[in-house]
Amino acid sequence: MTFILNIINLSSSVHTSSMSACSPYFYSTNTDIRTNHQYIQPCPVSTPCQCICEIESKRLWIDCFYRKLKTLPILTKISTNNTLIEWNIDLSFNLFENLTLNNKRKWIPDNMHIHHLIFSGSLSYDLIVQLNITHRHLIDIWPSQRHLPIIDDQFQLFDDYENDKSEEEENNNIKELLKLKRSITSTNAEETRLLTELTLELRKKTKQINLFTLSLSGEPPPISNLYLDHNSLDSIPLQALYNATGLYEIYLSYNNIYQLPAYAFGFAHRLTRVDLSYNKIISIDILTFQRHPNAFAGPFLIDYLDLSHNQITLLETNVFSYLVNLRLLKLEHNQIRTITAHIWTGLYRLKYLDLSHNYIENITQAFYSGYLNELNHLKITSNNLSQIGSCEFLSLKRLTKLNLSGNNITTLDTCSFHGLQHSTSHTTLNLHLRANQLETIHPCIFKNFARSTIYLENNPLICNCSFSYLLHNRQSVAYTGQECRGGYAYELPHQKLQLPAVRKTNSTLIKKPLNISTTCKDSFKYYHDLCSQLDCISHCAANERLIIQVTTIPTPSGTIFLYQQTYISIIVASLVYYSQFFFSCINCDI
Repeated sequence: MTFILNIINLSSSVHTSSMSACSPYFYSTNTDIRTNHQYIQPCPVSTPCQCICEIESKRLWIDCFYRKLKTLPILTKISTNNTLIEWNIDLSFNLFENLTLNNKRKWIPDNMHIHHLIFSGSLSYDLIVQLNITHRHLIDIWPSQRHLPIIDDQFQLFDDYENDKSEEEENNNIKELLKLKRSITSTNAEETRLLTELTLELRKKTKQINLFTLSLSGEPPPISNLYLDHNSLDSIPLQALYNATGLYEIYLSYNNIYQLPAYAFGFAHRLTRVDLSYNKIISIDILTFQRHPNAFAGPFLIDYLDLSHNQITLLETNVFSYLVNLRLLKLEHNQIRTITAHIWTGLYRLKYLDLSHNYIENITQAFYSGYLNELNHLKITSNNLSQIGSCEFLSLKRLTKLNLSGNNITTLDTCSFHGLQHSTSHTTLNLHLRANQLETIHPCIFKNFARSTIYLENNPLICNCSFSYLLHNRQSVAYTGQECRGGYAYELPHQKLQLPAVRKTNSTLIKKPLNISTTCKDSFKYYHDLCSQLDCISHCAANERLIIQVTTIPTPSGTIFLYQQTYISIIVASLVYYSQFFFSCINCDI
């Protein structure tokens, strides 16, 4: 969902009302038309915090944002005839350092549920948009004392259009919408800059949390989403997460966490989203994402895991094996040097994997895992890859986007991308090889890639008959180098061309008789015969058997079993034996 951030200058206008729009258990003391919310009573906290009802969303907020609090406010019980009331609490930018309770008292009343509990140390534009936080006291401290309302817009079609557009949609209306989107994006960028400056100003007057031990346990579950990003935590708040069975999302980005211990999220069986980006994580324990031995269930529902911008050097075998519902895994901007197929054990539903900006030099058999059948987007940009061997992406049957740009690739095997073209019968494949060191490309390498687009810009490609044949048989190629379709004087093989990128697509391709030199005519016939004889299926058959061998199966308890080749052989042999017995007895009287 796209949001528009507008700056509106409105004079403050307040009027009294009676019953609150959010709940019959509260009454409104006044209404602020600038933010469209009501100040309500009774409030479970004392001043300087305030209780707010968002009229449109019907959400209740306890607003303690930037109130110079040194201790956690005491939450009192509101009489509701045992009805559970859902609150959101904003405690950002205060003077907390250690959030802990000296005694064992319960700090959340029984009839209170907290959906969003925010201790974030940043005025992040994304967070403001995500939570639609219009109640924050920015009016007095924002430049020119203007208010920032978040307005839900109707421009979701922007993203849909850009992702799936056709020539028929190239009309004036669409162009106007795209122009408006660019204007909105520019405005948002300016507001993001101002929010960043204001964040730094507020941090000088407040403190960041370095210890969090508040218990998140309880029944019914007391807290759904916890925001502890942009603080000074140096470790996972294990004491707080012990028996935190109701937690759905936790945000721990921009802290100083350096390791992930065993069973860090071992009780959170409802957890769906974990953000650990921008920390100092060096190592991940093999049991980090496993079920705690004392827990009913572990974090098997996590579908979003962000470990980007850390210092991870090594990923242990089966480290993610319990995360059978994980759909998005971000590992970019780490120091990973090697990856193996066993890392992906258990990731049945993984759709997006980002390994960009690491130090990976070799991906030989790194994706030989039967668990990656659902993966459709793989990024390995800006690593140290120098070559892509044959059959490397065999198991990635659903892949629609493979990005290998920004490496040092000089060599591609003729069967490097075998297996990927099978997905193009019903969907397109985008293969990005930009900004590498490719000088020559085998003319048969993209055989049967009819609906795919291969991006080859910013490579030192040599223009010759081989490359000319590749372009002639490709309908969608973006490349850097001289157009090689027509007849012209060929450059010397050692000369690297530095001409602007040229894009050839279905819409621009014009079928004309080729004026090919005599040398290229002979070469074209040779390449045509060569490509027709290319048999990557037989060449990669042994690798497909290897994928079955290395695939492992995790159980919900986290125990790992191996599919041994001997077991498979026994099953196959048994099937062969009984089939022979059956056919031999077709005419027998039994």
